[in-house]
Amino acid sequence: MKGTIKIITIAAILMSRPFAASDAAPVRIGIPSPSASYFPLIVAAKKGFYTQDALQPEFIMMRPSIIPAALANGEIQYTTATGTAAGAILRGFPFKIVIYFSTRPMDSLVVKPQIKSVADLRGKIIGVDAPGASTYVLTTLILRKFHVDPEKDAKVLAGGDEDVRLQHLKQGQIDAAMLGPQGVVLARRAGLKNLLDVADEIDLPFVGMATATPMIERQRPDLKKFLVATVRGIRYSNDPRNRNEMIGLLSSWLRLDQETAEHTYNVFIKGVSKDGTLSRAGMEALVNERKRQVKFTGEVPLDRVFDFSI
Repeated sequence: MKGTIKIITIAAILMSRPFAASDAAPVRIGIPSPSASYFPLIVAAKKGFYTQDALQPEFIMMRPSIIPAALANGEIQYTTATGTAAGAILRGFPFKIVIYFSTRPMDSLVVKPQIKSVADLRGKIIGVDAPGASTYVLTTLILRKFHVDPEKDAKVLAGGDEDVRLQHLKQGQIDAAMLGPQGVVLARRAGLKNLLDVADEIDLPFVGMATATPMIERQRPDLKKFLVATVRGIRYSNDPRNRNEMIGLLSSWLRLDQETAEHTYNVFIKGVSKDGTLSRAGMEALVNERKRQVKFTGEVPLDRVFDFSI
């Protein structure tokens, strides 16, 4: 497995390099893609919270399918793909989720202007990424909440990534789509409507960070230092006094214009964890949804999946 990091789409995003001390220990974090959902990590890196403890985070973009093997073999120390990690835990991988950033999803349901409610989606086509993807899961949860059967009352269509779904929506090929913050702003500019933010409707944990259990058992002091700095990032990122600075940081990091950065930050704030932990209800919701996705029927104690003790 030593070649895993080399054969993936290798995009090491060394966001903390300008602040890194020469003797800082590298900490490798596997991420599926750049996302505001783990924004506190970026804040902690940019503000130098890690380097104050001689830590140097390196963000490595990699396919979710190879993250469990890379984490198990120590090629990365952490991952923000907590859904993938939770699924791997159910399959027997020795991982634990140790911190959470976003306790609610950051997606929104965008529709044609004439659609006034979720009930109006009966008989309509709703675009998602792929079966089983987060957009699919969130779409079906939203439909069911508003008593629309996703299998009988509407057509949930796998249409590809967000850019493709947005184009299909603009062209009238679909009636609605689940989009992230950047897609929402582009959709609004095209005359489409943001029907709802999922964060206002569903209490389902979105993104945190997982590690392998040997990291907890054998390198607990290093893990604690890393998590303390990360919690500082969480607190700094959602402090109202830092709002303008955070919008500016989002804009420069993700290359967003002012309107998109402001909307992204507003959605982020709706679901950001205040202390890096989840409520028991949140933990149960995440485990139950992952069990449903992978058709796992056994009992899963919460301490098999989470360890917020550090």
